[in-house]
Amino acid sequence: MTEHEIRTCVELEPPPEDSTDILKALGTAHISEAALVRLKKWVPGQTLRVHFLDGDPAVQAKVARVARQWTVYANIKFAFVQDESAEIRISFEQDGSWSYIGTDARGIWRGRPTMNYGWLTPTSSDVEYARVVLHEFGHALGLIHEHQNPDVDIPWDKEAVYSYYQGPPNNWSRSQVDTNLFRVYSASSTNFSAFDRESIMLYPVANEFTIGDFEVGWNRHLSPDDKLFMTRQYPFPGIHLRLDEEPYSAAVSEFGEIDTYYFFVEEQGTYRIETGGRTDLVLLLYGPNDSQQFIALDDDSGRRLNPKLIRDLGPGRYMARIHHFSQQRTGDYSIVVQREE
Repeated sequence: MTEHEIRTCVELEPPPEDSTDILKALGTAHISEAALVRLKKWVPGQTLRVHFLDGDPAVQAKVARVARQWTVYANIKFAFVQDESAEIRISFEQDGSWSYIGTDARGIWRGRPTMNYGWLTPTSSDVEYARVVLHEFGHALGLIHEHQNPDVDIPWDKEAVYSYYQGPPNNWSRSQVDTNLFRVYSASSTNFSAFDRESIMLYPVANEFTIGDFEVGWNRHLSPDDKLFMTRQYPFPGIHLRLDEEPYSAAVSEFGEIDTYYFFVEEQGTYRIETGGRTDLVLLLYGPNDSQQFIALDDDSGRRLNPKLIRDLGPGRYMARIHHFSQQRTGDYSIVVQREE
């Protein structure tokens, strides 16, 4: 595939019956902020089983590795299993690359694919794996195409779009173009944020497909808004702390209380996690991406009774737990995470 060949996925609805003909009838369709169909979300914290129906083991391993990037920012786990009743079932034998949206996968008969990668091979680049797999697993978690976000306002040149997509490699009808490119979801059925030109769920919009001077290039990674949006749709237990912001104000109301916080590190560096106030606390740090993996503990190396940790941290999700220590005093405290210069 060349970067001049725009491949975008079709919008899939659960088929009315078990028939591979329905998938074949979609044609050679190639999967092209965030917006998520509210009724198609999984339960936050749920473990989704993923089963490969076929495919090269090397390709399967790469798909699994890339897919797990979502679990850093969404409170969802993927368990790769040998079970044809798994919630997500992946094939490499259908045309195109596509996925059913969120819980629609539950309506697909056992043993039939709910996701497909039609062009990934052992020699496909890591960039291509990231672009395609993150996109499809975004659909599997309930995300729609970003160009169908209720907040979008792309100045389409519709006749130019019809002309391109009715030809190879997509070979769509005009109604398929309407459904997959021009239809915008209603605000009442989706959770959505402002249109994100960097979203992994947005595939290229060529300048010749629009009126004026509007275009979007190739998005190959989760955007900052993709990450933030999914932390809100699939929240982790506890309170999300943002790096380098003002201290978060909290309070201990009873002896033995434990408060949980989490934060994300995007770049390797030295970070300071510190509390403030007059309440006696203990700080424990866990991660990355594992709430059971202990890193460090501090009692009161900060000012007065306040714990403070300064650690070199790599990219990932971290959990900080604040334990109330003193039996004599409860009250207010603050916590902050900052990168050290």
